[in-house]
Amino acid sequence: MTAQPAEQGRPRMREVFRFGFFGWNISAAERIVEGREPDVVRVADVAPMLWLVYVKEDHAATVDLSKPLIVAPVPELGTLVIDGWHRIWKARKAGVETLPAVLLTPDEEHRVRMYGGDKGPGHYR
Repeated sequence: MTAQPAEQGRPRMREVFRFGFFGWNISAAERIVEGREPDVVRVADVAPMLWLVYVKEDHAATVDLSKPLIVAPVPELGTLVIDGWHRIWKARKAGVETLPAVLLTPDEEHRVRMYGGDKGPGHYR
């Protein structure tokens, strides 16, 4: 995941999650799900994929576990957490069993996907 912090006087740049040949605009996904009632996911169901994602442990220790994960239905991959891996790491470490989560629709996932699948090969943009 790449987040560009806002500098004084400049708008915050988009936050991006990259996974394999796919990339999603997390800032756009957050706008889509804002105000949506979250569901819950079991940490044990999503934590096995942690080894595939880079987690900054010092940052993970500071995250808010009440912020919902964003889960997307990804063609050819199944459902995938595209935002919230630091929260998953912290929850697993703290013994928290469930986390709030919102699921994007297939159309919403496609809108926030920057590349991968039918949008072409992944590369840094």
